[in-house]
Amino acid sequence: MLQAYKSKKYLTRLLLSVSVLMIAVLVFASLALQYNAERSSVRMQQDSSRKVMNQIQYNVSYMTEVLNNLAVSLFMDPNISPLFTLPSYDEMTVIRSMNSLKQAYLSSSFLHSIVVYNGYDDQVYPVGQLSLNKPDAAMADGLVSLLKREDKLPRMKLLPMNFSGIAGKVDFFSIVLYQNFGAVRSGRESALVVNIKPQWLYDNLQTVNVFDDPARSGLYMLDGSGDLMMSGGGAATADTKRLAEALAQRSNTGRTSFGSFTGKLGGSEKQLVTYMSMKDTDWKIVSVQPYDVVTGGIREMRATSVVMIAVVLFLGVLLSFLIAHKLYRPIERMFNQIGIKPGEPQASDTGARRNDEFEAVATVYSSMLEKLHWASSEQDKQKRIVRNYHLRTLVANSPSLSREEFQENIALNGLDIDPSGPYRLVVVKVDGFAEYERTTTPGQRALHTFAIGNIAEEIMRPGPYRCEIADMRGDHVAMLVSPAGEGADTDTLTRLLRRIQEVVGSYYKLSLSLTVSGSCDSHVGITERYGEAIRLSQYKLLFGHRAILTPEAVGERKRQTEYDFPAEAEKKLVESIRANHPAESVDAADAILQGLEACHFDHIVHGILHLVDLLKSAVRDLNRNRLISLPVDLGSLSREALEKETMEEVRELIGAAIREIHDKLSRTDADKNAALTDAIKEMIQSNYKDSNLSLQGIAAMLHLTPAYVGRIFKTSEFVSVGEYMNEVRLRHAQAYLETKGFSIKEVMEMVGYVNESTFFKLFKKTFGVTPKEYRLKKVLE
Repeated sequence: MLQAYKSKKYLTRLLLSVSVLMIAVLVFASLALQYNAERSSVRMQQDSSRKVMNQIQYNVSYMTEVLNNLAVSLFMDPNISPLFTLPSYDEMTVIRSMNSLKQAYLSSSFLHSIVVYNGYDDQVYPVGQLSLNKPDAAMADGLVSLLKREDKLPRMKLLPMNFSGIAGKVDFFSIVLYQNFGAVRSGRESALVVNIKPQWLYDNLQTVNVFDDPARSGLYMLDGSGDLMMSGGGAATADTKRLAEALAQRSNTGRTSFGSFTGKLGGSEKQLVTYMSMKDTDWKIVSVQPYDVVTGGIREMRATSVVMIAVVLFLGVLLSFLIAHKLYRPIERMFNQIGIKPGEPQASDTGARRNDEFEAVATVYSSMLEKLHWASSEQDKQKRIVRNYHLRTLVANSPSLSREEFQENIALNGLDIDPSGPYRLVVVKVDGFAEYERTTTPGQRALHTFAIGNIAEEIMRPGPYRCEIADMRGDHVAMLVSPAGEGADTDTLTRLLRRIQEVVGSYYKLSLSLTVSGSCDSHVGITERYGEAIRLSQYKLLFGHRAILTPEAVGERKRQTEYDFPAEAEKKLVESIRANHPAESVDAADAILQGLEACHFDHIVHGILHLVDLLKSAVRDLNRNRLISLPVDLGSLSREALEKETMEEVRELIGAAIREIHDKLSRTDADKNAALTDAIKEMIQSNYKDSNLSLQGIAAMLHLTPAYVGRIFKTSEFVSVGEYMNEVRLRHAQAYLETKGFSIKEVMEMVGYVNESTFFKLFKKTFGVTPKEYRLKKVLE
């Protein structure tokens, strides 16, 4: 049985889900019920304690009011008032006053005693339990000592008095009434003290002590210092010191007069403490009960709940088995229909077990769906291949098809064209195909072809045209267009083709050029129209990228069969290259290319190649007469020119080649001129002493013409050869005059001058003084 459930994981999951959910709901509901019942029980006990404490406070307030009235009446009684005054009365007056005082004492059973203290003669007049012949007579002295203190006792308030020294016991409660309201510092002050028995309050506490377990509970009265005044019966289970600390802590936190809290209070048992601060006094009434006594009924309910939960759980688990098996029955039937067994690995699982039955079904379903998609994809692929084959055959070899074969081809492949015609061919090419082919994969190109076909069909169908796209396995696709309504003219077709360009460019960033052929009425002429469109597409060279070429746009160009290359432009181009005039060379090449734009495509190609040959010939002629050949390679220029798709690209290519020729030519000439100038300078520096040194002699040594040598030198140094020669000679003469002892004539001859007047004239022109003056000046310095 366990093995069966282990293999049926989904069934096991159903059982566990229902059972766990039921258990969780029951446990949560039970806990919530227990918690709520416990809080309700505590709250009810708090309300009960509040009522009891309110009753005790009322009784204390009532008793305090009665005693206050009694004390005032005694204080104002003229028969008793002589006891407060100076000793000017006789003994009979004291006896009469004491009799009145005793009558007042005997009139109330709850009075403990009455004491009159005469502060003037320090006499005490007690009646009741504090009389001289009573056991508590010694307490009168303790009471009088309190009255004699400079700090007066609180007036008209119920004061607990403990003179016996027994902790937790009150001998009596006192109401004190002084003769004066302010402090008397000059002498003692008379006072009236009415004392009440503590039994009335003790009986009151015992009466309201109706706890469920009185032996373990207690009702306490604490004074302002936290000391125990009295207990209302029961065992003093709480540590009064810890109880007072806990109450003081809650009083400091600003709690209200009534409150409740739980704690162990130094014991091992948790206690529920309820307290109330009494009005007009600093006393506190405190109720202490064991927490388990307060919540005792909850334990009984908890036991009942456990029994009920167990019964419900048993019934719920039994019911969950029935429900789970009923829900699992359709799944089991589905497994039987599929032919797999739960828990067993499938062929597609590679031996791995699945988590549950549904995952096994999903695996089988995914495998079947994958196979179905693959089969469907292969079928669609084969259909597209066959369809494209028939379209390509129709476009490239339509004369081989009979009328019946043509119509059967349309019906078999579902071609969206009119069997009765007419037809036009549109050749679609991607601009910059060489770069496009280099940067894309065959899969991407196939996707783009498919997308172009879909976009073209979506745009053409709402209009007066129908079309089919044939991939011609080259740099273009062919669109077979057939009219399908009114308005199927060239302008409408051009507008639709422009829309196709915009959409493809927007979504796929592809620039398309489209070429439209003429119209044919029969399918036999489709191939001829295709050839016409191919020929017209060559004129993209003139119209540029994103062009839409039609027979009307190409016009007369295709009918020009003769072309003469402009001899004047050719001569100008060659001469400007030889003369190293780049701007004129570029202008001449542009003029030649501009003249080709009105020609037939064949002539355009011939003209471009002829222009390239002119550049190559010009470079060969330059290199023939130069010692150092120009480092210009134009070997691939013809191929690069034929690969360009637009005349603008050809113009940029030719211009770049011309600028390269002139750049290399200028750089070579500059290097050659610099070498020639350096050679002339070196010859002058070496032969300046030779009086026969001249421009003609230097040119003869260099095997160049004097005019050429003089022009190159002056262009580089901005002075003539003669001027530079004089400058060198005069600088040497200056050095000789400064450092040597030769005569001026000897110096003149040493630097290559023969005529003395010429030497003096040039020296003075250069340095501003004659050679003799110059030497004298240097000597004097």
